[in-house]
Amino acid sequence: MEQTANGQAIAAQPGIAGKIEGLLQKYPVVMQLLRFGAIGVLNTALDFLVLNFVSKTLNISSGLRLGQINIIGFTLAVIQSYFWNKHWAFGDEQAVSLWKNFIRLVLVGALGAMAVVLVLFGSGVAARPSFYLLMLAIFLVAQIALWMAFGLSKTAVAGKQGQQFVIFIIVSVVGLVINSVILSLASSHLVVVSNADLNKNIAKILATFISLVWNFVGYKVFVFRK
Repeated sequence: MEQTANGQAIAAQPGIAGKIEGLLQKYPVVMQLLRFGAIGVLNTALDFLVLNFVSKTLNISSGLRLGQINIIGFTLAVIQSYFWNKHWAFGDEQAVSLWKNFIRLVLVGALGAMAVVLVLFGSGVAARPSFYLLMLAIFLVAQIALWMAFGLSKTAVAGKQGQQFVIFIIVSVVGLVINSVILSLASSHLVVVSNADLNKNIAKILATFISLVWNFVGYKVFVFRK
C-alpha cells in the first residue's frame, strides 16, 4: 500500500506482469490457446519426423500413398497430443506464475520448432532415413525430460477419462482426414520447389496448420470443456 500526502492509504497499481497475469486469469482461454499452440508445434515435430522417416524408407514423396503413410505419424502425434493437452493446455494448472508459464511455453515450442527445422534441413540435403530416426530418438528423450520437469500427471486413462479419450480420438480422426486429404492434394498439385522432399514438407505444413485450427476448436468445445 502507498500513502498520499494526507496520510491516506491507496492501493499500489500492478505492474505490467501483474496486469498480464490478471488478464490471463480473467480470460484463461488465452493461456490455453498459447499452450495448445506450443503443443501443436511439438506434435507437428513428431508427425514430421515419423512421416519423413517412413517416406524416405519407402521412397514415397507425393500423392495418395504419401497421404496414406501420413496416418502413422499423425496417429502417434494425436496420442501424444491428448496427454499434453489434457494435463497442460486444458488442465487445472492455472496457478503457475507468469514467468514459469512463459519459460514452459518457450521450452515446449522451441523443442518442437528445432525438430521441424532439422527435418526441413534434412529434406533439403536429402538426408537418409537414419538421420530422421536419430532425431526422433533425441526428440522423444527431450520431451520426456520436459514432462517430468513440469511435474505433469502420470495417471492412466480410465473411466470418465476413457470416454473423454474416445471423443478426443473422434475429433482427431476428423483432423486426420483433413490433414491427409490436404497433404495428398497439395503434394501433387502445389509444386513450390523442385526438391521433392522439401515440397512434401511444405505441403505438410499447410495441411498441419488447417487441421490444427479444427483440432483446437474441437478439443475446446467437445473434449476438454469445463
